[in-house]
Amino acid sequence: MTRIKLTLSIATSAIVFTAVSIAGPTFIQTEMANASTAAQRTPAAEDPAEAGKALPTAASPAELLKLLGERIKAKDVDGIIALHEPEAAIVNYDGSVIRGHKEIRAFYVDWFKSDPVLTVNPRQTVLAGGKRTGKEIRNRTAAIMGDYSLEQNAPDGTREKFTGNFCDTVQEQPNGTWLYVQDNPYPPHGNPTSAHH
Repeated sequence: MTRIKLTLSIATSAIVFTAVSIAGPTFIQTEMANASTAAQRTPAAEDPAEAGKALPTAASPAELLKLLGERIKAKDVDGIIALHEPEAAIVNYDGSVIRGHKEIRAFYVDWFKSDPVLTVNPRQTVLAGGKRTGKEIRNRTAAIMGDYSLEQNAPDGTREKFTGNFCDTVQEQPNGTWLYVQDNPYPPHGNPTSAHH
């Protein structure tokens, strides 16, 4: 198992949230999120294996990050995949890109072998774009930015620790739920100076 696969992307790996990340991430919004949107919905599953499941879905970018953290902590690979668009991508440490549900699934299965513990601190979320239909705006995009620390097993069995910054892209779906489009724990473009080992 390579070091690249051991170092998981941050938004795709929020396990332990600090009080700041739960209670007070900074939001800069071009449009206010619809506060009346239900917190739980049946996801519009893209994979047939996911179609029969009724998992909670996210009504906001912050909720999406929270759900991802819960599913990573539970090592629920199917639940993690359900939070990603079918062509979503994860940026690897070397700048290469893991793309699509099949590759993302393989990435998580392999990464969970390292017994990861991750602390994520979202610092800013920027909502933009979308299309207005009457009083609602849908299909908005958001960038979630922050920092993280990660502890996991190294190939030699010792525990290793990492810190870094992340910038992830999430997309609002036509039904008002949010999914990951890109998970980038190494901005910009896999620059090794973005993650401190």
